Amino acid sequence: MSESRAHPVVFTDLDATLLDHDSYDWSPAAGALAALAARGVPVCLCTSKTAAEIRVLRRQLGNDAPFAAENGGVAAVPRGYFEPSGAPDPDDLVVSTLGADRRELRALAVALRERQGYRYVGFGDMTVDDVVEATGLDREAAAAARIRDASEPLLWQDSEAAERDFAARVEAAGFTTRRGGRFVHLLGHADKGDALNWLKQRFAAVHGPILAIALGDSANDADMLAAADIGYWVARPDGSYQAPAGGSIRHAPGIGPAGWAAAVEAMIDNNEI
Repeated sequence: MSESRAHPVVFTDLDATLLDHDSYDWSPAAGALAALAARGVPVCLCTSKTAAEIRVLRRQLGNDAPFAAENGGVAAVPRGYFEPSGAPDPDDLVVSTLGADRRELRALAVALRERQGYRYVGFGDMTVDDVVEATGLDREAAAAARIRDASEPLLWQDSEAAERDFAARVEAAGFTTRRGGRFVHLLGHADKGDALNWLKQRFAAVHGPILAIALGDSANDADMLAAADIGYWVARPDGSYQAPAGGSIRHAPGIGPAGWAAAVEAMIDNNEI
């Protein structure tokens, strides 16, 4: 990579993007991840998962980059990562809350359900076994998913009309919602796009101009793809895409981690990375 080129950084969703929707397997993307590592391209995980979940997954992936958790409500950076010299410990994280405190969100979820009669179950209502059943995670991962700082996922059991009404009341209270692959997420006003920009500024302070590349599959990834220089919608499990391609946003030619890998390989072949 020449010194004049923007430094590429990949920001990626996990569920149904880098990870298979049902099995959470990422092996179809292993070759593409290795190619990025060989080029010195950081892969920043940007997901609705919690920091506790991501800590485990980063070890499995061999990933030492900063990341964003809880739909952008939390950003985590290995201590010293953005210092010009040094060897940061990937597990020694400096965590910043960009969104709302989870306690406020949980209180709002309970109050709206009691007042309006919406039908949903929040993570704060669930046991570890309940999370296992709802997500397919193993018990260790499910326990980590319940350790939250800036979001309250809701397993929605009501109508689309009720969800729209709920979203309007959440906005009126000063917060927001995002629809993910499995849950409606109750959040503060910090999304994955905000987290991408927050991290991009820190990369740019060290490396100069950054080429931000983002990949996702769901509505809660839209802000991230819009904030990126190149965005990819990865095909969902049924082969459809969340939104049309156009402008800087493209369609990855495949579902989940296979589509993710195909998008990365295309960018390498086109000398964009």
